[in-house]
Amino acid sequence: MVTNKRLTVVLLIGSLVVLLVMAHIGATTGGSDEFTGVCVYSSGSFSLLSDGRTTVGVYASLQEGEIYRAVGRMYNTTSGARLRDVRIEPAEPDFPLSTVEGAYWPSSGLYILTPGRVRLAIALPVEKGRIVRVEGIWYRNRFYPLRYRVLGFPRKPRESMPWVVEGTVIYNGSRTVIWNGSEEVVLYLPYGTSLEVGERVRVVGIVRFYSKLSLIVDSPDDVVVTGRAERVPVSEASIGDIAVGNCTVIAAGRSLKLDCTGLRLHNFRARVGDRIHFEAVRRRSSLHCLKCEVIEPREGLPNGICSFSDGAFARIAGWVEWVRVYRNGFGLANVTNGDCWVLLKLRKSLNVSLEANETVTAYGFFTTYRNMPAFEVASGDDLCSGNC
Repeated sequence: MVTNKRLTVVLLIGSLVVLLVMAHIGATTGGSDEFTGVCVYSSGSFSLLSDGRTTVGVYASLQEGEIYRAVGRMYNTTSGARLRDVRIEPAEPDFPLSTVEGAYWPSSGLYILTPGRVRLAIALPVEKGRIVRVEGIWYRNRFYPLRYRVLGFPRKPRESMPWVVEGTVIYNGSRTVIWNGSEEVVLYLPYGTSLEVGERVRVVGIVRFYSKLSLIVDSPDDVVVTGRAERVPVSEASIGDIAVGNCTVIAAGRSLKLDCTGLRLHNFRARVGDRIHFEAVRRRSSLHCLKCEVIEPREGLPNGICSFSDGAFARIAGWVEWVRVYRNGFGLANVTNGDCWVLLKLRKSLNVSLEANETVTAYGFFTTYRNMPAFEVASGDDLCSGNC
């Protein structure tokens, strides 16, 4: 009898345990919680999911920036909501998304410029400087992009926004300037980055409207040399072209004046009368020599004393028949060769003196003096004794 009572108690206890376990299982499967969000943090076996308003922790290693649906039992902790007994799978967003539009700018961090800076949590596979429209969520002052659309590069420069410019380098040194076909653009290049005059380049930078349109270039990678400017005859050259020609120097100083163009040539030295070949970048009002050489020294010019033409450049050679110097220091010398003669003007600033019967050679321009044929030189270097 006692044995039967003990058996009955054991059976009752066993039945109670089974019922409790079944009740627990039923409560677990029937009362599951679900949360969909973006992984905004993952370290080891713990991750955080957020939908932009609520953040839930799960004990799983997830990929930051991806969307997941987590199913389990929700409970609260001092650090926030958590899901346990969790089942996780990739998902699509079922929560509202925020939209940001601006220029993608990965520079010491990932940003979208609006032109204010929106910090991105995840990089986009987009070319630097392109305008994008991005949908995503905010979490702790960072924007997590979920969808994006590329809208292209800005068509016009805008203060503090990226812009892409292509053109020819027409100045370098203390500042680099390119010609983009319609205006000069000043480039502020990164330290150690330089460009050569005559190069064609494509540059991405941040617009600044100083005295001229300027670009602040962030990285050497934002400057790409695409080739050289087009070579064209000097008479046909536009700004940014490489002008090519064979011309005679008719005035020399810090730059050269040539007989074939009204543009002065910089970055090369030659004497008045020298004939030169040049390849030079055309600037707005001048030429910058890239490759220049004297092809015919002035000593080879013919004696033009018998070919007077008012205003024409020439080389004259002959002997001094007489010299007159006036009180103000101005002088005249009659230079004769056979039946031809001219009056050589001797300005005081030339700092030269001639004597009768002296042989001279001069390089300059025909002019007149009191209706008589005359000749004028620009400097004392263009007048020499003998056949020179």
